[in-house]
Amino acid sequence: MSTSSRAYRPLAQVRAVGGAYVDQVVADFRALPAESAQSERYAEAKALADGCDQLDWQQLFTLELWVLQLMPLHQLEERAAILAQIFAHPASNRPEPGCDDYPARLLAWALNLQSERQWAFRKNLLREQEAWRLRKRLGETLLMISVLMLTLGWFAWLIEVPTLAMVAMVYWLGVSGGYASIARRSQSASATRPGESSRSTAFGNLCALDIGQGSVVQAMLLAGLFALIGYGLLASGLIGQILQDGLSKTLFPQFAPLHELGLPLPRSAEDVTKLGVWSFLCGFAERLVPDVLDKLSGKFKPKSDKPAEGSEKR
Repeated sequence: MSTSSRAYRPLAQVRAVGGAYVDQVVADFRALPAESAQSERYAEAKALADGCDQLDWQQLFTLELWVLQLMPLHQLEERAAILAQIFAHPASNRPEPGCDDYPARLLAWALNLQSERQWAFRKNLLREQEAWRLRKRLGETLLMISVLMLTLGWFAWLIEVPTLAMVAMVYWLGVSGGYASIARRSQSASATRPGESSRSTAFGNLCALDIGQGSVVQAMLLAGLFALIGYGLLASGLIGQILQDGLSKTLFPQFAPLHELGLPLPRSAEDVTKLGVWSFLCGFAERLVPDVLDKLSGKFKPKSDKPAEGSEKR
């Protein structure tokens, strides 16, 4: 049995993705006072800063931490104040001036927070890359479905089968609604923020985006199926069993009865527009059609005879 493994996808170059990050770190190094050159770390940090266009992420993060170690106390206090504003709930309190070994404690505190910030940045970057790959695959799927459905609709009008053209339109709008829903949720998914490294949201998002693409595409295709089921519910008049008759005529399209086998067609252009809107909503709200079916099944389910309270007591 053959097994296929995906080739490792290296991260984009640091300069191409995080150019502003690189510029900030190099600017912090250039702002070090002249006495910092006496430190043994200075030569290694200078070599990294001079070759900033060829840095990888590990070297960039290392340079940033070395700059903190090379800072004099007044610059370190300024950086610690910035980190304290970024982290609303740091793991430990900032050391107070006057405590034992205050410079060393403050440096250790700043290094811990800066490492945490680097961790969050790297996870957010990976998440955005995976989200971009997911959006690309969803866009390709939507384009393919659009071409197929528009071709089917055009062919149906040529052979004068308007019902088939309406089905193609409904399915395409349902898939489009599913695409819009998935794209919105992928953008609003919570990313890791500084101070939340203990939570599993970043790893969960990365795993879901990385290995769950097939399931997401399947959900988008199912959205088109839900739109077709919604078309059947609207055309059958079962929705009117749930809502009042006047409200049903206002919100939902009205259909002309057919004398032959097939789905009824909307009566007017206004009803076609209403059908298109509801088809999109059926795909966008993935629980809309299942919830309606649950209500209908509960409404028409025969009530079972319950034993009287007196017989239960006996």
